Order: sequence, then structure tokens, then C-alpha cells
Amino acid sequence: MTADMFHRLTLSSASLLTAALLLGCDAQSAQPPAGTAPAAAPKAAHGKEIAMARGKVEVQGGLLELAPAQEGIVQTLSVREGQDVQRGQLLLRLEDHTSVADIAVAESELSLAQARHQARQQRLPSLQRHAARLAEAVAEGATEPQRAEEAQQALKDAESELSISQAEIRVAQSRIAQIRAQQSKLELRAPEAGNVVRVTTHAGQRTTAQPAITLLPRRPLIVRAEVNESFAKQVQVGTTASVITDGDSTPVALPAAKVVRISPVLGNGRLHDDAQRGPVRVVECVLEFEQSPAVRVGQNVRVSFHE
Repeated sequence: MTADMFHRLTLSSASLLTAALLLGCDAQSAQPPAGTAPAAAPKAAHGKEIAMARGKVEVQGGLLELAPAQEGIVQTLSVREGQDVQRGQLLLRLEDHTSVADIAVAESELSLAQARHQARQQRLPSLQRHAARLAEAVAEGATEPQRAEEAQQALKDAESELSISQAEIRVAQSRIAQIRAQQSKLELRAPEAGNVVRVTTHAGQRTTAQPAITLLPRRPLIVRAEVNESFAKQVQVGTTASVITDGDSTPVALPAAKVVRISPVLGNGRLHDDAQRGPVRVVECVLEFEQSPAVRVGQNVRVSFHE
């Protein structure tokens, strides 16, 4: 072997030894330090699933179907669909052909009764002084007793007339209140704050017993779920649940919910039927969301109950 060949062989051996050492260092650095446990898998967000159910998102107390207290022709419609309204806000008013005139008459009667009462009230002090002076005169023998008796009778008559005028005022006030109460039946006002989701009438139309306006009240949303009777015993008040939308191409997770009421009645399911075995027997339960969800009332959902 020549010196040149020996030199090349030595260089090749040194290169291989260096590469082996580098690979060993990389492998050693990839291993966790001694005594360090592997990273734990993330915990599940919920406990063990114990039951599933179909449900529907509702508003507490349900939608408000509103109609005037009596039938009539709509004179003014003050709201439109999609509008937010406040408690007491006027929604519509019916035509009024008689109460305006009636209340004008009643207010005139009240003014007359008040004027009569005031006049009688102003006259009363002088009659009281006159009766007192005659009584003193009779006691001193300066006048006849009959005059004192007549003055006393006039005072009693004036006091009676004053009482009558007070009663006339109360009657007139009651009459006005009665007419105004009748007028209020011609108005439909929002019983609470909410959103107008449907209007089924318009100005000039005659109202009937059917709802004229449907209002979505500003209340918390709930889920009304139907639990199959086979799993009903596993669900209790306080049980937590996860909720996802049902019927969408991509289900959306809603905030966690908790069971707040379980019906004591077993009934037929309305959200799903078995075509072969007939209606499914279910127990209805109500769940409240922990946070307000961004979902529409009436949305079908699937509920998973957890331990």
C-alpha cells in the first residue's frame, strides 16, 4: 500500500467516525431528560356521556301572541316586523267613534260638579257664623229661638248639599275612568320588551280573536329536550349537557347547559317518531344555557347528557 492510499483511507475513516458521533448526539438530544414523564393527553371537556336526546330551542314562557281586547277596525298600526319594542309601547289602535264624545261630556259634568261644590263650600262659613250668632242671641234672650233654629237648619241643608256635590264629583270621575278604561281596550300595547316577529293585520282591517302581532320577549333561551324513557332515570336536575345544532350541514356547538326541570309526565315524542314502532315514549326536560347562545328560537338541537 502506497502512502497516498493510506492517507485517503485514514481521511475516510475519520469522516465516518465524525458522522456517527453527530447522529448519536442528535438521537440523545431527542430523548426526554431522565425522570421526565411523557406529556399527558388533554382531558375531555365533559364527563361520561349517559344519554342523548333531541330538543328545540325556545324562549322562556314562549312567544307572545297578542290581540286587542275587543274587535274593531285597525286605525293605526305603529310597528313593523323585526322592530324592537319596549314595555308599554303602542302597537296598534282601533277606530273610536263614541268614546271621544263620551269623555268630553263626562269631563264637562266633572267641571260642573266641581264648580257647584266650590260655590257651596264658600257659602258654608257664613252660614256657620250666622247660626252661631243667633244661638248666642237666643242664650242672651236677644232674639227668638225660632230664628236660631231656622239658621241651624239652613246650615244643615248647606252641609248636605256639599256632601251631594262631593258625591257628584266622584261619580263624574268614575265615569271618566270608565270611559278611559274602555278606550284602553282599543289599544294594543307591548306587555314587555321584545322583538316583533310577525304582524298579521294592517290599517283598515277588522281584527278578530286571532293574534294580530307575535312578539319574541327579551327573555333567556332554553332547550326543551325529549329523553327516551329508557334513559330517563339517568338524567337528573343539575345534570350538565353539551348542545349542538341539528339539521345543519355543519353542526354548531352551543354553550353548555344544565337540566333545571324534568317533567313528571311520560308522553309521546314530537321531535322524532319511529315509523315502524310508532311514537317514541319520552320524558321532557328543560335545560338552561350557562351563557346566552347565538341561535334562533325554534332551532332543533341534539343534547348529550354527561355525568
